[in-house]
Amino acid sequence: MKTVYFDKDIPRILLTKAAAKVCKPLLYTGLNAVKYRTLPDPALPAGDWVRVRNVACGLCGTDVSFFKATTGTNSALEPIPGSKRTFLGHENVGVVTEVGKDVTDFKVGDRVTIRAYMAGCDTKGIHERCHYCEEGDYNFCLNYGAPSPYGEVATGAGWSDSFIYPARGLAHIYDELTDEQAVMVEPSCVSIHSVLCAPPKKGEKVLVMGCGAIGLGVVQAIKIVQPDCEVWVLERVQSRQEFARKLGADHVLSGEIYEATSKATGGSPVYTGMGGNRYFFGGFDRIYDCVGGDWSNHTAVRLLRARGTLVKIGHHMRAVTFDETPVWWQELNLVGVDAHGMETWQGRRLYTFDLAQEWIRDGVYKVEGFVTHHFKLDQYKDAFRLAMQNSPEVIKIVLDCQ
Repeated sequence: MKTVYFDKDIPRILLTKAAAKVCKPLLYTGLNAVKYRTLPDPALPAGDWVRVRNVACGLCGTDVSFFKATTGTNSALEPIPGSKRTFLGHENVGVVTEVGKDVTDFKVGDRVTIRAYMAGCDTKGIHERCHYCEEGDYNFCLNYGAPSPYGEVATGAGWSDSFIYPARGLAHIYDELTDEQAVMVEPSCVSIHSVLCAPPKKGEKVLVMGCGAIGLGVVQAIKIVQPDCEVWVLERVQSRQEFARKLGADHVLSGEIYEATSKATGGSPVYTGMGGNRYFFGGFDRIYDCVGGDWSNHTAVRLLRARGTLVKIGHHMRAVTFDETPVWWQELNLVGVDAHGMETWQGRRLYTFDLAQEWIRDGVYKVEGFVTHHFKLDQYKDAFRLAMQNSPEVIKIVLDCQ
């Protein structure tokens, strides 16, 4: 099994952190905690597991966070026990090549994608699932820190030529979808779930911060869920601005950000204090932050009207610093979003993976044009280099795994 994984080696992680801050070229050397290795193909540890041959897998912000070792010791993730190795890649499409004797939902030849990728009942093979996993909201799993009953299994994941997985952690890929569309299913799920967690209301003025793959998907999902709202995007790259407009955005927020927001939303004059500190009254009804980090948190809460809603999607696996004054002063609503789960849509209760695939299949939700670059699996460092350059032409980078 050829695979890329994050090695939980503290000295190496500290070196990776330092390199990311002061000498980025060192990230592409052997000191990085992210490794590419050939490991023995593991046997299926139980009858309800399957083996998958990967076709392709996308690169996302979480992968970049591992490559730069951004997880902070002050993050809520840090004290949770983890595996020695974290296998990268979850935006995948693959083909089942082996099924355990107890598997009934999949057969050899089925195309699949990873549904549950954060450590929990459905990735570790824990049979007495917690109630969240039973309900389909695996990202709230109560067994996140529990050990797997099978010990440390070198499972592999999306950035592997093959991997093994509990069958219930996978989802079928619809026959009507191409492999290129299928590799976009998981990121599309994140965008759709983000909007359905905090859907806009008719007539609202909405801002989407960041127009990478997730932000562009959020723009689409907003207009599908509530076409009668007005959408602005905050994005510096012109080609992504234009793409966002094609997908339904009404405006691009341009110029000085506080002045532009006040003008767009009918707010008060913008007041300037010491050190260029700026604030005004009024703002957007709802903001979907697809960037994450100190600046986006600090800025987003200042661009909302009183009792507006901030939907937090972008995250870098570390604690952030921002001015919380607007949160209590303006009684803001904060909604966190992680991954995907069960959705209620038009009277039906279904998993995001099914809803996303239906929308893509039926042409309601577009993924054409999202995949901009392909690399081979052993070129993963080149893929990371391009992703970290934040080049204007990049939206979704995909690794071809065979």
